[in-house]
Amino acid sequence: MGKTVSVDYVKGQKLDVYKDKKALDEMTEEELHEAALEDPDAQPLSEEQLKRFKRVNPNLPKKEAGNG
Repeated sequence: MGKTVSVDYVKGQKLDVYKDKKALDEMTEEELHEAALEDPDAQPLSEEQLKRFKRVNPNLPKKEAGNG
């Protein structure tokens, strides 16, 4: 299981949750996918789930945006 990361946020402060970006950049797509499969809170979406997504425009009123 991965380690838990806790971050204190101060309003207006830039939030940088990835302290070791180099390690992420060095991982292959396969390694990233495997890491996601091991994390129950970050499961990849299936093709079927992705097909059900609808594009919305959050700047429009709900009915016009397609999310109401």
